[in-house]
Amino acid sequence: MGFSSLEDDVRQGEQAYPEMIKAFGGAYDHPRIQSLVTRVGQRLASQSELQQLPYEFTVLNSPIVNAAALPGGKIGITRGLIALADSEAELAGVLAHEIGHVTGRHGVQAQGRSILATLGLAALGIATGSAEVMQLGQSLAATFIQRYSRQQEFEADTLGVRYLTRAGYDPNAMASFLASMREHAQLEARMSGLPPGQVDEFNIMASHPRTIERVRQAEEAAQTATVANPLVGRRSYLQDVNGMLFGDDPAQGFVRGQKFIHPDVRIEFEVPSGYLLRNSTDKVIASNPDGAGIVFDMGQVERSSSLGAYMQNEWLAQVELRQIENITVNGISAVTGAVRANTSDGPVDLRAVVYRGDGNAVFRLLFFTPARLSSALTNGLKMTTYSFRRLGEDEARSIHPLRLIVVDAHAEDSVDSLSRTLPFGNFNSDWFRLLNDFDSGETIQPGQSLKVIAS
Repeated sequence: MGFSSLEDDVRQGEQAYPEMIKAFGGAYDHPRIQSLVTRVGQRLASQSELQQLPYEFTVLNSPIVNAAALPGGKIGITRGLIALADSEAELAGVLAHEIGHVTGRHGVQAQGRSILATLGLAALGIATGSAEVMQLGQSLAATFIQRYSRQQEFEADTLGVRYLTRAGYDPNAMASFLASMREHAQLEARMSGLPPGQVDEFNIMASHPRTIERVRQAEEAAQTATVANPLVGRRSYLQDVNGMLFGDDPAQGFVRGQKFIHPDVRIEFEVPSGYLLRNSTDKVIASNPDGAGIVFDMGQVERSSSLGAYMQNEWLAQVELRQIENITVNGISAVTGAVRANTSDGPVDLRAVVYRGDGNAVFRLLFFTPARLSSALTNGLKMTTYSFRRLGEDEARSIHPLRLIVVDAHAEDSVDSLSRTLPFGNFNSDWFRLLNDFDSGETIQPGQSLKVIAS
């Protein structure tokens, strides 16, 4: 904390807040949900020890499950987290915890971390001297995700429980939602082929390392009075989130299973099974547990310039590509080239593909594989190269974003029938249970309000 003042905290938070919002895809423009988050956040902030701070709460337009607090009371919460929460009390538990970080003055400082280490591009960028290669690996909001110490997390939970109970919410909601967040982390790990205990770099369980046992200890340490008739607010919460965008924003394209589809730009491509696709504001990243990866983004080229010259002299100017070859993919002019680079983790094979777009636009795919696995992975990555195609106008118009819809269950409904419209393939029923806080053996009851996903 040093000798900084609260005024310093406010100034630091105000400077960083616009960049944090931008890094998480901007603010989500949904007045009803923003009003909900502001109302709950201010209700909790009014119970804090630093209620004089100019608290501000923003719904972030990102499908990842996370929340972040900046010094001075600036707090962001993703719509991905809001979709996962099952009641106003669970939302309040997250916001109370973040307010605890603010009043504890734990701070959120840019760590400069990125997904580079996960994808193996950090060493590759150093070996090739290519800043462009390293920039391709940068990921969504990495610099605004802070890992707190165990003691800071415990203090934030203790303070958060205090604010929850003072505001009349059920303090047990903090632990119940932590269980949902842990299940989400484990499900994402299974989907990406990782061990269940290995959480994603940007999941809230990675940035906020907590356990239910420690949250229960924080409840005891808070020494708060029992809340009579505590507020849970499930039905009103479901009414507020009904119709909310789920998953990727249409302006950034969609991930649908192993496909990336961008109806506005009118393109799609597919990655091999076993790769986890992630979309952000300016690039798409796919990775598999073996350390191979794919990065997709867009660039600009002079119309008179050849794709090969652009790839070698502009995009990857510091990488000496070999085997440069002109190809045609589904009627699209393209060029590809490859190079083997030595890294601290061993040799890595890099292949780049540039496709000609409309006007000065180009589409870019960058593949990288540990050299020892290249021969085994080549066919799958070649499939991705040749899966790239342009969408027709009618086809693009027919693609709609997914939304979270609240329905009342009928007697004939089942987990399988209601989960069919989810975009997670074999994991649809797992996601349905997660979104609705269902235990593994729990069944649907007629009249029960449930979250489903549909376009």
